[in-house]
Parts: sequence; C-alpha cells; structure tokens
Amino acid sequence: MDLGARSQFAYIAAAVLILLVGGCASSQATQVKASPTAPIRTFAGGCAGTVLTDAEPPVWAQTGFAKLTPWPVPWAFGSQDTTVAFLFSTVLVAGSGPRVDGSYNKVGWVSKGDYPSGNTDIAIEARPLGESQPVLTSPGDANASVVDLPTPGCWTFRLSWSAHGQQQVSTINLEVLPAGARP
Repeated sequence: MDLGARSQFAYIAAAVLILLVGGCASSQATQVKASPTAPIRTFAGGCAGTVLTDAEPPVWAQTGFAKLTPWPVPWAFGSQDTTVAFLFSTVLVAGSGPRVDGSYNKVGWVSKGDYPSGNTDIAIEARPLGESQPVLTSPGDANASVVDLPTPGCWTFRLSWSAHGQQQVSTINLEVLPAGARP
C-alpha cells in the first residue's frame, strides 16, 4: 500500500472507530438515564378474572390519594375499565361486624363518570358468582362502604350509574374469606 492509500485507510478507520465509540457511549448514557420503576405486585382477593394490584390507578380514580409508589391501597378494575374498587381492608371476610383483627370490610367504589373524580352515585348489587339474584343492594351514593357478606367464595359486584346521560354498568369480582379468617 502506498502512503496515500495508508492515510486514507487510517482516516476511514478512525472515522469508523469514532462512530463505534460514540454509538456505545450514547447507548450507555441511555441505560444510565433510565429510571428504575417499582415492581407492580398483585394480591389475593380478586377472583374470576379480577386482579388486585398496587399499580397506579387511572387518573380519574385517584382523587383523595397521595401519589405513592407502590400505590397505598390495593385496587381492581371493573369490566370495561370504567370502575375501580379500592380494598381498604385488603381482603374481604364473610360475616358482619369487626373481623378477627378488629378491622372491617371496607371498599371504595369509583366510576368513570361526569365528574373529574368519578361519579359517586353508584348503585351496587352483590351476589355469589353465577347467581342471578342479588343478596345485598345499595341504592346509590356508595363511594366507600362497609361490605358485610354472609358467605365465603367469589362474589360479583354489579355497579350501575349514569354518565354523560347514559346508564353504565360494570362488574368486579372479589374473593370473600370464611368468617373468622385472619385477613
């Protein structure tokens, strides 16, 4: 190779080396900049396709909560992702009154509605999974409620409300532990 060809080869090799090093450096910078995310956990308490999680719920359901990671209260989407159940008691236990640990079954219900924070005028029917007749009903204004169910098993909560002038319906399935079980 003559001197001119060697110089040209050296310039090309240097350019390729710069591109390779620059590519690696930018790739490493991207990896360093990526922020770690908290793992999303799921919890026992959902059934028949309902999943309880501590992931961040949709913005329309977050009113009244501080933004924490993981989310401070396990929650589940209803069908069509138009309702959310916040399980303040973490898991439901059959029976009435305080549970073995002194707490109560408490669920916060939020629907995607006409209001920025969701509509709180939700009628709720509760029935064992697969049953046609409701065992418990709440006529409306059920934003947060104590939920005392008579028997353990998978229960379907049918929520209905009006949004944008139309009747809406969603279901959420939650597991109920036997009476006396420690939550």
